[in-house]
Amino acid sequence: MATTLIVTPPADDRKLLAPVWHTLVLVLFVVSYSLIQVHFAARTETLQLRTRVPLYLFSIFFELVLLAYVWFLGVRRSGTRFADVIGGRWARAADVWRDIGVAFMFWLVVIVFLLIVGHALGENHHAKKALLVMMPRGALEILLWVLLSISAGFCEEFIFRGYLQKQFFAITGMNGVAIAGQALVFGVAHGYQGVKGMTSIAIYGALFGILAIMRKSLRPGMIQHSMQDSFAGIALNLIAKYRPDQLALFF
Repeated sequence: MATTLIVTPPADDRKLLAPVWHTLVLVLFVVSYSLIQVHFAARTETLQLRTRVPLYLFSIFFELVLLAYVWFLGVRRSGTRFADVIGGRWARAADVWRDIGVAFMFWLVVIVFLLIVGHALGENHHAKKALLVMMPRGALEILLWVLLSISAGFCEEFIFRGYLQKQFFAITGMNGVAIAGQALVFGVAHGYQGVKGMTSIAIYGALFGILAIMRKSLRPGMIQHSMQDSFAGIALNLIAKYRPDQLALFF
């Protein structure tokens, strides 16, 4: 009796967005950069910066370089459209407001989870010192901080929840592994915040990964990510300016 071997082609969502080597290079680069951050973290925490403008501009440039690597040297060559990685669609104003509403609801979920994780892990001195150095002072720094927050929200969601998560799913076929994989890399990318900070951010990244799958879109995550980072910097600036005595509660 003849046996016919039927090979089923992979589904579209199992399609690799780039060669595996491209993903390995990105992960190795993120890990290497994180180790550099850890090496210079102690020195950075003791800095008395007169201005954070160069730091913000470099960070925005770095985010865009990573995005360019993922897009031009990876995703674009596979024939995948930029919009396909982001997912979702804004055909009318109601679509925009819906995603904004989802972003706000997700923000509440994030706050609850991060409070629980923060309580379980204990105080994170590394993250607090880093934030104290990076927090904006003055109108120009606030403006650049918001631009940095928007670039981080867009670029990091595209890179980690868009590209990496889809790549890991294409390789393994398991959403759980894909979410955990990108979240782990996302956490490692923030080495300057110490082990506790990386753990919290990895969980934070996992929540974003779940949201991306549930909504089949990066848009709510991009909105929430940008809003949360912007709000944190602006709020700390206002506290330092009008209630400096309360700043000690955060640091």
